[in-house]
Formats: sequence, structure tokens, C-alpha cells
Amino acid sequence: MFGVEAGVALSQALSSHVGLVEAYLSYLILEDEGAIALANAFKECTPSLEVLEMAGNDITAEAAPALASCIASKHLLKKLNLSDNKLKDEGAIRIGNALVGLKQLKEVDMSTNQIRSAGARVLALSVIEKPEFQLLNLNENFISDEGIDEVTEMFARSPGILGPFDENDPEGEDGDDKDEEEDDENELGLQLGNLEVNQED
Repeated sequence: MFGVEAGVALSQALSSHVGLVEAYLSYLILEDEGAIALANAFKECTPSLEVLEMAGNDITAEAAPALASCIASKHLLKKLNLSDNKLKDEGAIRIGNALVGLKQLKEVDMSTNQIRSAGARVLALSVIEKPEFQLLNLNENFISDEGIDEVTEMFARSPGILGPFDENDPEGEDGDDKDEEEDDENELGLQLGNLEVNQED
């Protein structure tokens, strides 16, 4: 487990590895500070990145803008794993928007991130039209039954692409999630609307 300081130090070393193709950085307890430092470094130094795994690092929505900016710049990215973090809807929507232009993408794992229906819908919309896409994992989140039905319907023509929801908890709560969900409802709706407009374009 690297921890925050080691993550920051690693980010400073990436300039010497511009040819990096795969990055496996899961369960290192990078937290937001380490994740942001690495995301910024990946954006600047690794144009050929195809695999990015940063699962289980206590990453929250605070790091989502940096991660999204990095991901959007990786046009060769094939696999993204940000599972077992705390990105919630706010982070999921930012990540979803970043995925829209990635034509090579094949697999996205956003399971166990306290994501609700709004975030799940944006993620689904961001990958549904990709010709080579193979798997979207949204299991172990807080998606409502109605949200699951909606996302499942979106993948009706290619059901094998959508992972299972057998460990999803529609009643899941974490601290002040209900209050946060109400406060962010309008903002999430606007971002969702923007994604739908982009999809139509």
C-alpha cells in the first residue's frame, strides 16, 4: 500500500516513462491527493495508455475532475477500472462524460462506488454506442430498481455487455447521501442533459 506520499512521488517519476501502456495501481490507498497527482501526470506523460486501474484507493468526487480530464485525453484507452472507491453520482457523471469520445474503449468497471441512478444512466449512455465495447460493471452500487430497469433496457440489444446487479443495494445509504442527493439533483440533471445532447450530435 503506497499511501498518498508514495503516489505523489510515483507521479513525479512518470515523465521518464512516456511509453507506458498499462497502469495497475489498485488498492494502494492513494486517496484523492495521490490520485489527482497521478491523473495529472498520466495526462501529460502517457499518450499511449490503454489500461488504467485505480480500484480501492478511497477516491472521492473531489478527484473526479482531474481523473476525467486525464481519461478524456487517452484516446487509446481500452480498459478503465475505478471500482471500490467513493465517486458517487457526481464523480460517475464526470467520468461518464470523459468516456464519450473514447472509441477504443472495451471495458469499464465502476462497481462499488455508491453510485445511484443518475450516475448509472450517464455511464451507460457514454458506452452504449461504442462498437468494440464489451463490459460495463455497475454492481454493488445504490441504484434504484427503476434505474436498473432503465439501464437494462438501454442494453436490450446487447445484454451481455452489462454486468450483473445481484449485489446492488437500492436502499444503500452512506452518511448524508440523501441530503446530498437532493442538493445535487438539479446539477446532475443539467449534466445528464448535456451528455444526451452530445450523444445526439
